[in-house]
Amino acid sequence: MKRFFILFIFLALCNRSAKAISAHPMPIPEDPSTEPQIELNGAGIATMDVGRASSPGSSAKNIGIINDDDSSLSASASQRLYDGGIGSFTIGTLTVDQAAAGTGSPLFLNQAVLDYQEKSYEIWLGLTDNPAAHLVDFPTLRADDLVTFTSPLNPYSNGQNTEDHLYSKVAAITFNQNLTYYENFHVQQLIDTVDAGSDPGVTSAGFNFEYRGPPGYEHLQFVRSAGFGYEHVNAAPSYGGINQVYAGGVINLKPSVTNLVDLRAQGITMFGSKLNQFSSVTDSFQADYNAMALSLRYLHSPFGKPASQIALTLAAQNYIKVSNANSYAIALTGVKRLGQGVDLIGQLLGQWRSAALEAVQSPGVGFEQIFQVGLDFNFDTIFNQHIGPRRTYLNYQHQYIPE
Repeated sequence: MKRFFILFIFLALCNRSAKAISAHPMPIPEDPSTEPQIELNGAGIATMDVGRASSPGSSAKNIGIINDDDSSLSASASQRLYDGGIGSFTIGTLTVDQAAAGTGSPLFLNQAVLDYQEKSYEIWLGLTDNPAAHLVDFPTLRADDLVTFTSPLNPYSNGQNTEDHLYSKVAAITFNQNLTYYENFHVQQLIDTVDAGSDPGVTSAGFNFEYRGPPGYEHLQFVRSAGFGYEHVNAAPSYGGINQVYAGGVINLKPSVTNLVDLRAQGITMFGSKLNQFSSVTDSFQADYNAMALSLRYLHSPFGKPASQIALTLAAQNYIKVSNANSYAIALTGVKRLGQGVDLIGQLLGQWRSAALEAVQSPGVGFEQIFQVGLDFNFDTIFNQHIGPRRTYLNYQHQYIPE
């Protein structure tokens, strides 16, 4: 009896001590019945580049390099929430130009974003694609091949990394009606490589509207997508800010599942800058300009056989207040599918710049010409799938993959 009494006192003291140590309330237990859906996707691209090119801060040179720029890998976790919505987190990285040059970091963190979506709206917050960068995706081998023509430019870029124009820290909400009409409102913290290490805060705000054809019928409708947008950027060489207006779309000239011909077009206008001459490459991202890009693509996808495509892209850029500052570009791109996820790729890329633009963007090379041939491999794998199909990040990022 005495031993039982001593044991009882000991257990009571231990229980009191445990309660004293636990100063914070216990968290709500997680529901162990549903694990998150995990998606892994990536694209490896490598080409042999031969030609003549230059870049800011370097001298003209003949090139013969192995280029793995724009190879990417990302992972995301998604979960169905109590209210029926979907919450997700995505993190991803890609290789950049600086890796081939042996300078800077070989990897660029381009995705670290949280997302919440319901049927009629979607909210996301974090580092992700610039909302203005993908109104129209052109069928070049890499997203940044003609970036100065196809994306509103980032006035905070030092010109060393083209990804500055394609990614940013974003807080955005998009409303949609029947998954056909989309209205996006956002603020951005643009990547600042001019004053690296600084924290400029929110530097841009804007909106865009987009129409997209019904999912599954993209190749059969005449108007595949169309939209327009406006961006206001706080930047020093301006009258209260730089304004960017852009519009574009994709139409199917020959709607077909097996022999598709489509036309892609986009125009960009930037105004509000005081600059009338270039003293650095950053000035060419801050001065007023007009840009236009046009692409004609043929996609051959016979049933039961590998797909192939060929595309011709033309682009032009004209600076409004800077004399002798024009640029023109052409890209002839071919893709041949060898097997599931593996493509043989090739591209002939040329860009001509007049004297003022050549001096800051490509010193010593007025006309750049690059021939590229190589391979790409892409994959998209889902584990524990319990959420319906979504537009995949892989296809969103790499439009050169036949679809």
